[in-house]
Amino acid sequence: MQTFLTIILIFVLVDILLVGYVVYKRFRRTLNDEVIQKIRSAWKELIREKDHRHAIMEADKLLDFALFKMGYKGSLGSKLKKAHSLFRNINDVWSAHKIRNNIAHKINYKVDEKTYKKTMLQFKQAFIDLKIF
Repeated sequence: MQTFLTIILIFVLVDILLVGYVVYKRFRRTLNDEVIQKIRSAWKELIREKDHRHAIMEADKLLDFALFKMGYKGSLGSKLKKAHSLFRNINDVWSAHKIRNNIAHKINYKVDEKTYKKTMLQFKQAFIDLKIF
């Protein structure tokens, strides 16, 4: 009788481990190599962009694209709320996104060199956090 219970217990533990592994694999959000290469290539192009405002807009779009490909839905803002734990410093990511919003929504919003460099570094760190760079 004790041997039978031991065997049943082993099967139950194995089942729990298998279910846990399947759930982990299903909900782990990663990017495939093709998407990573596409993002890296687009990043290389946008950092050569002379128009700082346009480069920041494109970096924001790239981050949105990466999170979309990872399975997050909605606006970039809602994606960031859902994916906040992926980032070393979510406040920096929000700061970069807010600069993009200022560019998009404020008339004649100027981006000086210091703001441009800081914003692009924040976006780059976001991509590092997502294991793209």
